[in-house]
Amino acid sequence: MPIRSVLPGMSRTRVGYIGVDHHHRDPYFQIADRLPIDLVALCEPGKEYTAADITPLADRPDEVESQGANVAEISERAEIFTDPEAMLADADLDAVWITYRNDEVPNIIDTAVDNGVDVISEKPVARTAADLEPIAERARDAGVTVGSTYFYRYNPVTQALKEQVSNGLFGDIWSVDGRYVGSKLDYRNRDHYIYDEAASRGGSLQWIGLHWVDLFMYVLDEDIVRVCAQSRDVQGIDEGMTLQFETASGIMGTYQTGYYLGAPVKDPHFAVYGREATAQSPLHHNRGGGPTVPLEVQSDADAWAGAPTRTTEYEFSYDRFPAWGDYVLDFFADFFEGRETGDVPADIDDTLRVLRVLDAAYESAETDRWVAVD
Repeated sequence: MPIRSVLPGMSRTRVGYIGVDHHHRDPYFQIADRLPIDLVALCEPGKEYTAADITPLADRPDEVESQGANVAEISERAEIFTDPEAMLADADLDAVWITYRNDEVPNIIDTAVDNGVDVISEKPVARTAADLEPIAERARDAGVTVGSTYFYRYNPVTQALKEQVSNGLFGDIWSVDGRYVGSKLDYRNRDHYIYDEAASRGGSLQWIGLHWVDLFMYVLDEDIVRVCAQSRDVQGIDEGMTLQFETASGIMGTYQTGYYLGAPVKDPHFAVYGREATAQSPLHHNRGGGPTVPLEVQSDADAWAGAPTRTTEYEFSYDRFPAWGDYVLDFFADFFEGRETGDVPADIDDTLRVLRVLDAAYESAETDRWVAVD
């Protein structure tokens, strides 16, 4: 998968956006402004809005300054809807971009399929795999592309690890280990539906931890087949979750995710342990942490005898998308370019694969036993 530095030859796409009351809306509007797509319709289901009501959600002054213009200009250009069904039927859309509550997104995708509209949705897309499976089958039959926002796949360190696994650098892989820890719930809007069990099911695993769940399977190119989980619950959702898991070939894994940090930053880690080599990296770049991320690889293979430990610093570019890094812009560019053929960075089957692992993890946390992934 090439990481692109330019976005050549893309025709413009008419896109509707559902879920304007979401903390990822501002950076996603910023992405939309840098792609050959037009956000022609906006919707927050059940709420009456005017363009003036849709103001920046960014927390810091520099974010408001950089993203506020995008929010205002897009809101003024777009038609405002209160009903997703009406928007999908009447706005003459090629695709819909969704950042809305997990319990409602499958129904919205179902309506998009009825109208022949492709979908890119904020992960995890549904509360459970069972909620999405029949709609996924309808989408496949109708030739409608449904993608999800697993954009860490395009992270340069992820790509390097995936290539090293594919090339056999590690030999037999014994284990993987990961950590994706974010800021405490004190820093988050607990009144929002993403922290409501009925709407979303979970907390840290469902919203931040699932990125690494996807990457374990993506980098190793195999499924997680059983899970043992322990949850730290606060007010109905998991403030933190610890997972043990096993892949189809018997690779063992451990993983920690949670809302634990006393500042709005992240503490990430990703490691692969094999017979011939090991690798570890933060993988994610934190704001204020500099533009580079290290990947340290150690090997006792003969070819590495002169330098058994090698660290590569991967430099992230922010020229085209300052909020998270240019690789995220490339991820969405490839979705909109590939949606008509279904050749997208993360499709409906990838989405279901992660949801099935989450289903098993939440069941395991409730029953205190190992659970097979369906």
